[in-house]
Amino acid sequence: MSAEVLRVERRGATALLTIDREHAGNAISAEVTAALDTALTALGRESGLAAIVVTGAGDKFFSAGGDIKQYRQLTTRAQLSTAFERPRRLLDRLEALPLPVIAAVNGIAMGGGAELMLACDVRFAAPVARIGFPYVRLGLIPGWHGAERLVRACGYAGAMHLLATGDEVGADEALRLGLVNRVCNERPVVDAALALAEQFAELAPLSLAATKRVLQATWHMAREPARQLAEEAFADLWMSEDHREAEAAFADKRRPVFKGK
Repeated sequence: MSAEVLRVERRGATALLTIDREHAGNAISAEVTAALDTALTALGRESGLAAIVVTGAGDKFFSAGGDIKQYRQLTTRAQLSTAFERPRRLLDRLEALPLPVIAAVNGIAMGGGAELMLACDVRFAAPVARIGFPYVRLGLIPGWHGAERLVRACGYAGAMHLLATGDEVGADEALRLGLVNRVCNERPVVDAALALAEQFAELAPLSLAATKRVLQATWHMAREPARQLAEEAFADLWMSEDHREAEAAFADKRRPVFKGK
């Protein structure tokens, strides 16, 4: 499966999505947004998928952000709303997927590229990665709900500093702030992300999906509804075939074979 602006590769139980606009800094154009949306729809129909890895082509850019050449043509609120609604929905969709999404930040992630990174569950960075939110220098704020995700990642003070200054940070500082989970010094960042995805493939898919759902509910919902959701998810998992298989495998001292049931 492929498109001119996006490469989609199946690596075992992992889908590797590579934004393929190296000549344009892997900027997120309307075409990239549409290609990612189409890819997620197609992948949703595939069986045995355990994780998704998102990265950029080449070794310089994860994504330089939104396609400024396209956005400069927006002169009315109606045009703006139409153009930005799809990437907003795309990042929400990516965040809501029932399987882990890993960002392999192989280089520069700026503006909308950094917002795309924040919509992923796990974020690995190459040592050369640079991450920034330069909106204030353009007289703007994040356009794809990145401010909310940034506060979640690094707290109010960290988000305020990054947004109010527009400063970019390197991989080690991004790790300290909580923007990324790991700096991959020992191997290429995409290889590290794929290795983590392989670990996910060995785990119970229902449990992974419930973990993501409960964590997001804990963040977004009031305490009692979130707790109720967690209790119901726990009961469902307890009664699942995969849980019984895990118990049997533990007793037999073997690796469990999960079926997502």
